[in-house]
Amino acid sequence: MPQFHSSFLLLLLFLVAMEGWAYTPPTTAQPLRIGVPGDSPCPKYVRVKCNHTTLQTNSTSNKCFDGFSILLFKLILKRIHYKRPYQFIPYHGSYDSLVEQVSLKEKNFDAVVGDVSIVANRTQYADFSRHYTVTGVRMVVLEKPEAGKAWMFVKPFTKSMWALTIAIFLYNGLIVWLIEKAGDEELKSSSFSSQFGSLVWLSVTALFPIHGEQLRSNLSRVTMVVWLFVALVLIQSYAANLTTMLTVTQLRPTAPLLSNKDYVGCDQGSFVISYLENVLHINKSRIKTYISGEDYAKALRSGEIKAAFLELAFIKIFLDENKKGFGVTGPTYEIGGYGYAFSKGSPLVENVSDEILRLRESGKLHRLEDHLLVPSSKSSSSDTGGQDSARLSPDSFWGLFLITFGTSTLAFFLFLVSRFYDNWCLKKQHKDEQVPKKDDAANLTPSERAPHAVTGVVEHDPDCWHVEIQQPKFGRCNTY
Repeated sequence: MPQFHSSFLLLLLFLVAMEGWAYTPPTTAQPLRIGVPGDSPCPKYVRVKCNHTTLQTNSTSNKCFDGFSILLFKLILKRIHYKRPYQFIPYHGSYDSLVEQVSLKEKNFDAVVGDVSIVANRTQYADFSRHYTVTGVRMVVLEKPEAGKAWMFVKPFTKSMWALTIAIFLYNGLIVWLIEKAGDEELKSSSFSSQFGSLVWLSVTALFPIHGEQLRSNLSRVTMVVWLFVALVLIQSYAANLTTMLTVTQLRPTAPLLSNKDYVGCDQGSFVISYLENVLHINKSRIKTYISGEDYAKALRSGEIKAAFLELAFIKIFLDENKKGFGVTGPTYEIGGYGYAFSKGSPLVENVSDEILRLRESGKLHRLEDHLLVPSSKSSSSDTGGQDSARLSPDSFWGLFLITFGTSTLAFFLFLVSRFYDNWCLKKQHKDEQVPKKDDAANLTPSERAPHAVTGVVEHDPDCWHVEIQQPKFGRCNTY
């Protein structure tokens, strides 16, 4: 019986201890000791704001730690209703040794929070949660100017933009040509090639200050005024975009081929060092380590290193801080990804992992990244190939094209209505002004005779008869 009571007591103590890991009140539980990298290469993930003396004397030392990794961890503990107190402690050393501290018999830390990558050799010392950042390692290189191309002048517009502009150009020229042709006898009698040349010429004279033929119809003038406004916007947009492409240095990543003499860089104390040696077979003497993004930028610009192997989570911040001159190239090595490390068997591993999944699925993790790290629009624009996205497409000019197309179509419709009305007036006038019969004409006074009737004044002359013939003159009822 005593043995039963002792076993039951031990089991009860074990259950209380396990329960206290997650829910022990702060007044009675031992604080959870959390190791934090003190020399993070990216302050946006982990930043220690207080000095060593302040951390030891300040009871609220947790406020001295900031960054995306810290704030996300606090948010997760709050969402899972974690009651046990915790304390962040900076650690100045390699990331591998920081994770090892969790597995020591007299362990210094119960967990590790920071920009710690999940790699195989670290899992033997601690259990990791799911990664809360993108995974992968890529090369960052210095970009160089792109050589000029003979067809650079067509790049400001996309193919669809060029096709639509030419179509509208010819359509407006056709409308003006049809309107002007009706009142130009010389144009009617000319050959097909001459008429087609006149069609194109009428469109060109609206775009450029060429002293061509004057337009006779008000409808064609209105059509050309609207088309001139649209063409002016298109020309200015084209010129501005072409100027940007020619004057702003167009950059492209250098070739990702490294010779046996080229130096490469990576984070100090990072797992990338062993990956470069064992997987990519880069000699250790060619690997240089750095501790900040500024050091990488200086080394790449000076030619000290040819490329820097960085994790994707750090690359987007590096490119955002260095707006120009750098690009990402080469394949993506699917390794790494930041996660939280806990001592073996900790129930927090599963709880934190599940909450990371919920935050990612709900979109809150993405919004937190946009707020604390780099907005998605900026990170996507930093990628190479931005030159194609800068080309102008019809999406930005649909309104202008609809205006000029509608105006030209309406002008042509009014022209057809005017022509129909003129022909109707002429037919009606011919019908109402027929020549009267011979007997009736003799009884009419000169003022009552039809305007088209032939009148003659006969004068007696000894030599000859002079007959003055007055021909009828017809005019249109309306002008166009």
